[in-house]
Amino acid sequence: MGQVMRYGMVGVVAALVHIIVALIMHKLLLLSPFWSNAVGVFAGFVTAYLGHYHYSFKDPSNHSSSLPRFAATSVVGLLLQQLGVLKLVNQYQFDYATQALPVLMVVVPAVTFLLSKFWAFR
Repeated sequence: MGQVMRYGMVGVVAALVHIIVALIMHKLLLLSPFWSNAVGVFAGFVTAYLGHYHYSFKDPSNHSSSLPRFAATSVVGLLLQQLGVLKLVNQYQFDYATQALPVLMVVVPAVTFLLSKFWAFR
């Protein structure tokens, strides 16, 4: 359970880094929202990777094996989120805010946790 808590904490920190960096890029450096968000996503990704590597999973392997796997896990998470929205909202008529999003915010992190634990940072 401790590892799940650490995973969640790193995820929250990475999300905050994404938001803060994106807002700084947009509001202070006057980058477009598209590029501000791209920089924020990258900063959040780096934060998540390093946090999970050193704190959540304490991976003893080198970055050349775990970084590509974590990147693939992140892409899988993004695809699951997007496909989940399409399926739940468009096909099953779930309300996005009150039904689909809460389901996806539980299911996708659970899947990416398992992928991270048993594959990316094994």
